Amino acid sequence: MRKMKLLTCLLACAMALCLLPAVSLAEVLELPIDTSAGLPFQGEYKSDVMVYEDPSIRVEWNKVENGDTHFNCIYYYARIKIANATQLRTAAVNGFDRGNRAKAQVMAKRTNAVLAINGDFYGARSESYVLRQGVVYRDKVGPNQDILLIDEAGDFHVLLAADNPAEIDKTTINGKKVINAFSFGPALIVDNQTVLVESSSPVMSAPESRCQRMCIVQTGPLEYMAICVRMVGCTAQEMVELVYELCDNVEVAYLLDGGESSQMVFMGALINKPTRSAREVTDIVYFASAYQPEE
Repeated sequence: MRKMKLLTCLLACAMALCLLPAVSLAEVLELPIDTSAGLPFQGEYKSDVMVYEDPSIRVEWNKVENGDTHFNCIYYYARIKIANATQLRTAAVNGFDRGNRAKAQVMAKRTNAVLAINGDFYGARSESYVLRQGVVYRDKVGPNQDILLIDEAGDFHVLLAADNPAEIDKTTINGKKVINAFSFGPALIVDNQTVLVESSSPVMSAPESRCQRMCIVQTGPLEYMAICVRMVGCTAQEMVELVYELCDNVEVAYLLDGGESSQMVFMGALINKPTRSAREVTDIVYFASAYQPEE
């Protein structure tokens, strides 16, 4: 009888375990701080898809036509929210110590980028500070360069040219390690205040000309925006106005390389130059998924 009761108890326990929900192996990971790719995103690009979302990232992009804006240009913008700072990443064609070039779309596909934009084209200039994925590759600062620093928490900081960034430590900021740094510029906005100085901007940014431009913005903790203006383009001051129009809060807004280099890639598709060939560049900034679905 005692054996029968024990057997009945064991069977009941086994049945109860079978009724428990399966334990999910899906999780959001922290990606390594190196030059490896992000995790593969779920799904494929379609022309009518404007949003990508999984538990680790949300990207929504939009296009605004000439007639819908007083800037008289076409622009694209994407809002990005990530789960952890490691999902904001950079990539080069074949290492940041080389000047090899490729289209942003090629690098975006190789790195599984949900959204990618061109970087600062460090390979076209010998005097620029290059710190990517935690490693300093070039410790030079050209004239009139505002330096954008992105720390290990994913927060943006700017060292203005007027503060002589060549003499300032650019590997840490406010006690945090700097993961990526850029030296195209100029900086447009810091802490909701315009800091653009057209007269001391680097020559290659042509601040007073109407050009195609790429701007990267931090709007909050782990929240960002990328703005790409094409066709007739805009001046740097007009980009300031556009950022304020699109963003309720601006931690930092900073210009990356522009002209034919300006490229925005969503889920592997180049969305801002649908009928034009894009210039080959040396580097991209991208936002990757860190979601590992259940296998």
